[in-house]
Amino acid sequence: MSSKRPIILSLTKMHDAGMSLLYSSSELRMASGTDPATLQREVVGAEGLIIRTGGIVDAALMDEGKDLKVVGRHGVGYDAIDIDAATERGIQVIYTPGANTQSVAEHVFAMMIGLSKNFQRMTAAVADYRHHDRTRWTGRDIYGRSLGIIGFGRIGRRVGTIAKTAFDMTVLYNDIVAAPADVEAKAGARRVSFEEVLRSCEYVTLHVPLDASTRHMINREALAMMRPDAILINACRGPVVVEKAVAEALDAGDLLAFGSDVFEEEPPPRGHPLIGRDDVMLTPHSAAQTEEGLSNMARGVAEDMLGVLRGERPMNPVNAPEAVEARRKVLGLPPLYKSSN
Repeated sequence: MSSKRPIILSLTKMHDAGMSLLYSSSELRMASGTDPATLQREVVGAEGLIIRTGGIVDAALMDEGKDLKVVGRHGVGYDAIDIDAATERGIQVIYTPGANTQSVAEHVFAMMIGLSKNFQRMTAAVADYRHHDRTRWTGRDIYGRSLGIIGFGRIGRRVGTIAKTAFDMTVLYNDIVAAPADVEAKAGARRVSFEEVLRSCEYVTLHVPLDASTRHMINREALAMMRPDAILINACRGPVVVEKAVAEALDAGDLLAFGSDVFEEEPPPRGHPLIGRDDVMLTPHSAAQTEEGLSNMARGVAEDMLGVLRGERPMNPVNAPEAVEARRKVLGLPPLYKSSN
């Protein structure tokens, strides 16, 4: 492996826990924009590329970045990266699973509690000096109620454990793969069908990746199955939910409230059907925007990227290192990883 400091292009400024590592061990370049033309121009010569929430890493960008060896996602969702195209070009993709698990889980409960206690309405009343409006709405406790979790990965499992241990909630979950028995026991969770989660639970929270099977999974048909006293939370990816259908369900009284940290289009356009409603709580994709979450993600992506560029196998790969190496061999590219022999 070359002793020359690798060139890394970052599309975003990160927490200093990661930035300091990159500055000390690489030639770090900051992208001047995230539009395709700018990125295709500035990726030239880069061996590593870091993406957060802006920009798309597609085949066209990778073709311009002929020296690319690794693409790192500062975060969990990697739908903005064409994984197949990366593997085809012998490029390793890494991400930071687990880094923001607690941050996102707490955000979910903040929304569940806030919507249950009418925080959005009450704070607006105080701001408008309508103190006596405090008796206009009656909230409810979340203790002992039912929670449905769609997607029982790291974040879903953490949400389930908090729900059980802190609020004695009945926890149901739906996932394409059953969780191990000890994981289910820790959250007091029972695996049921997608339909049963929607029909049974007073709270439903979404924690699935975005792909063809989950895009618009919460549509008019799914919303029609939900209880009219249900509160729906989306802290995964915006396109999992059909936002117009949620607004219609709220208008019809078929859904009690909705909370979301993500949008189908980010940033959301003016005239968005959910912005400004008093039965909705929205945040700007900021669930992981905590000191702990940002530090964990920045350090994690920096350490893993620098490791790959040193010839070490990644701690958190998205595409299989073996597939990447095999493709590099076919393409006549030098191996990424040091031999274990």
